[in-house]
Amino acid sequence: MDSSTHIDLEAGAHAFGDGTHPTTAGVLAALKVFDPTEFRPQMACDMGAGSGILSLAIADKFGCHVLAVDNDRHAVATLRRNVQHNRYAACIGAVQADGFDHPAIDNSAPYDLITMNILAGPLLALAADAERHLANEGALILSGILVAQEETIREAYTALGLELTFRLVIGDWVTLIWQKP
Repeated sequence: MDSSTHIDLEAGAHAFGDGTHPTTAGVLAALKVFDPTEFRPQMACDMGAGSGILSLAIADKFGCHVLAVDNDRHAVATLRRNVQHNRYAACIGAVQADGFDHPAIDNSAPYDLITMNILAGPLLALAADAERHLANEGALILSGILVAQEETIREAYTALGLELTFRLVIGDWVTLIWQKP
């Protein structure tokens, strides 16, 4: 989101993501790395969408369609309210799913941009699925990684043939951008 954009969010106990946690701030900072005149995603996936803050930021910056995914039904309900309230219902859809295991996720693939702001364990478990759903020349933003967990994450995603293009550390948390050649 640029400085002129204002997004109202309901977060709360069931929908993580008001933009203040270092992992969310890291993804928002990573999104700023992309020049929307050069990187023009048509379809994005926000895995672990929580309140929808990253989905809203993606739709706002790139004007693309976003599929927001969370495994918690309360988070998905909150996310849908936030999307409606901020008038992005035409471009942001939301589904409840455990990882990439949902027909809507497969039907919308491949994704030019995937964000995954979740913990290191799920990032490792979902690595192959993320790579498989990512379009060639697509970007994958990972966050939710403690500095001590970074090497394991980097090894897993490098082994899939992805190229690390950006790294940001905020406090104890790391955000990484990968590109699929």
